[in-house]
Amino acid sequence: MKKIVRLAVAVVLVFGSGLYLYARYKPLPALSQSELPDLRDSKPQISASDRYAKPDAPLEGMEGVASNGQLSLYYDPKTMEIAVRDKTGRVWRSNPSSAEDGIANASVKDQLSSQIIVNYSDKNGQQSYKTSNQDSVQLKQAVAEPFEQGLKVTYTLGKATSEIDVLPKKISAERYQKLILDKVGKKYKRYLVQAYQNDKNKNVYERNDKSLAALLLNKVIEAFQEAGYTAEDLAKDDKENGNGGSNEKQVFTIPVEYTLSGDQFVVRVIGSGIQYPASYPLTDIALLPYFGAAGLQDQGYMFVPDGSGSLIYLNNGKERYDSFDQPVYGDDGGTWNGENDDDPTIEPIRLPVYGIKTQDKAFVAMIDQGAAAASIHAEVSRKRNSFNSVYASFKYISEEKVSLTSTSQSGNRSKVIPVFQQRPVMSDFSVRYAFLSGDEASYAGMADYYRNDLLSKGWLSKKEESTGELPFYLELVGGIPKRKSVLGIPYKAIVPLTTFDQAQTIVSGLKEQGIDNQKVRLSGWFNGGYSHKIADTVKVDGVLGGSSGYRNLIGFAKKQGVGLYPDVSFTHLYATDGKYTEAKAVSRYINHEAAWVWERTDWTQPLSPRLLPDVVDGFLNAYKRFGDTGISLRNIGSQLEGDYRNGHVVDRVQSQEIDRQQLAKIAGQLPDLMADGGNAYMLKYAKHIVEAPMSNNGDNVTDEAVPFYEIVLHGYVDYAGAPLNLSRVADVKSYVLKCLEYGSSLYFKWIYADNSEVRNTDFQYLYSVHYETWMKTAVESYRTVSKALGDVQNKPIVGHEKLAKNVFRTTFEGGKTITVNYNDHEVDVDGQRIPAEDFLVGGHG
Repeated sequence: MKKIVRLAVAVVLVFGSGLYLYARYKPLPALSQSELPDLRDSKPQISASDRYAKPDAPLEGMEGVASNGQLSLYYDPKTMEIAVRDKTGRVWRSNPSSAEDGIANASVKDQLSSQIIVNYSDKNGQQSYKTSNQDSVQLKQAVAEPFEQGLKVTYTLGKATSEIDVLPKKISAERYQKLILDKVGKKYKRYLVQAYQNDKNKNVYERNDKSLAALLLNKVIEAFQEAGYTAEDLAKDDKENGNGGSNEKQVFTIPVEYTLSGDQFVVRVIGSGIQYPASYPLTDIALLPYFGAAGLQDQGYMFVPDGSGSLIYLNNGKERYDSFDQPVYGDDGGTWNGENDDDPTIEPIRLPVYGIKTQDKAFVAMIDQGAAAASIHAEVSRKRNSFNSVYASFKYISEEKVSLTSTSQSGNRSKVIPVFQQRPVMSDFSVRYAFLSGDEASYAGMADYYRNDLLSKGWLSKKEESTGELPFYLELVGGIPKRKSVLGIPYKAIVPLTTFDQAQTIVSGLKEQGIDNQKVRLSGWFNGGYSHKIADTVKVDGVLGGSSGYRNLIGFAKKQGVGLYPDVSFTHLYATDGKYTEAKAVSRYINHEAAWVWERTDWTQPLSPRLLPDVVDGFLNAYKRFGDTGISLRNIGSQLEGDYRNGHVVDRVQSQEIDRQQLAKIAGQLPDLMADGGNAYMLKYAKHIVEAPMSNNGDNVTDEAVPFYEIVLHGYVDYAGAPLNLSRVADVKSYVLKCLEYGSSLYFKWIYADNSEVRNTDFQYLYSVHYETWMKTAVESYRTVSKALGDVQNKPIVGHEKLAKNVFRTTFEGGKTITVNYNDHEVDVDGQRIPAEDFLVGGHG
């Protein structure tokens, strides 16, 4: 009998081990490379009502290309400069006149005359750039091809055959001295000292390509020839210094299409036509960096979508500060710059839009294709030139650094080498410009235009008529993991902070206080608490009440008219065990290491986008048994990561498209969707957004925070900022005033248990979340905000202005206004007194 038992145990152990190993090493269902979206060659949508002809009105020095009755397009065949005449007659130019710029040096003047600027690297990580003016147009290598709707210009940047290639890219100091300087150094000193620069750390001279033009290049070639430098010498120096690029031309091809569509001017880089040499990876493309640039005498501002939005006043005197430079949708968590610099206080760019206002005219620019690879830049005058400019660039190939260490008898030696994205981004890159005048030429006018553009594309829709009460957003944290031990053996248990029955108690308490329109976000409810396991299945946590308790909560919420939004993390992994191991499931940096990303309060690991569709399908199938509820999405639509695993690259633009497809799938089954953060591609599906940006990031170069994000959304998507009880805003009164100015609802994050339950856990940031502590404050604050905003919650914000220091007025459709005074003293506005830290409701209606 004992033998039978032992045999049975052995069989179970072997069988169990086999199942474990099978699950651990079995490939996961994933999108193949052929199934990944290829977003190149996606021609911009043309207005169906457009009828094209040549422009009626000429423009001096330019040829007319196309006119559609609203806009006219021109170009200069000598410089490839582009100009657009809008319906008011204002001419917007791709390049300002740099001839009389007393601030810009020759290199910057060249950039001012360029329509595109490309950055590239060699295999050693040495960064360089080329401009369309000096490196294409002046070399007669830019080819213009007019067509009915516009113009295509193919820029070939860099000489296809160049005299410079007879000179070594790098040469050792010893050989340079022996072969060149000792022989002709005195005669050609003034030329050689400009042509080659000595890196003392590496004891190597490097060719200074930007200075090697015209006379200087000829003199340096003459010096090398006179010294007897041969092709064999060149080959030896290339091999010795890793100059693989010396014999490969630094030539890049960038096709750009300029098109008129309705009242928009569309600029598109055609992704499939981009060419670059393998030895010189093309990293970035700046597109029309000086379009509509404002001069020293202009008045107005640049708008950048920094958090809720920022204004940078023209000629603001802040040239000593860093220029504005932020990636759209935040940093790519799939790339690493060598530092753990994720700042949890930084609000990422949520909307890919920017603009500039000069006097009573403005343009608003909307990044269309390739937004996930874009960054937005703004530079004030006097920093490098006499102009204020705002523009977009696009990351084509990402780069990281890898440190290699070798050990020898003389000690450890380290070397940093670059590694590059295995293939470029599979997308076109396009920006749509629209032109505004009069009262519309403002940041509020830009937001109104952008909102209408989203509506026309179906990315935004008018929300259903609501009751007079604002939504009250409440997150209840269910369970969290906590380290415990039994007989000295450590283990991780799920500690209940709010059970399903306790959630009903809190909701009932709010109902008793008159708060009926509750939207309850329930986090930490399944698969192991807040930091739950992969969401490809659903197992409701038993310590909270299990499946039966969850069903009771669903029924209770429906009966009470309360929205319930179980929170799910689809794109981040809090645990890498079982079949979703780090090796198989986690996105990879370009340097091949497993990626880590910061998620508001802690580090986590991004799930490869290739695996996301199967995970979402698994969750939706498993959740069907609970019927129709809302759903809260913690990070999809808020954070965006690529996967740079060798042979399985998913670039960030593809990752966005995969996310969008999954959002459509989720919304198809659970349409009442709540989002965290709310990037632009989420707006089509979200009915509620929490953690919306409620200020800018306070960059030194910016001057004012504005509610651009809120102007776009108000009346279409309900939103709230960070939880009041965990907010960085100084006090409750300031938070409430900000809600009134920005048209926002309130948001709280609570637990039923005592605050002490989060001690000695990874959740100590939940330091002030016990519901009883905040109940009175929540009720009083909600009543104030709901009374002021309830009747306009379905109406767009049509105006926002600064009346005085710390005094702002928001105007809603229909004429109602709310004027907020943040000062610690009363102010007089239009003959009416507003007490310190208070507000005034006025206007029509």
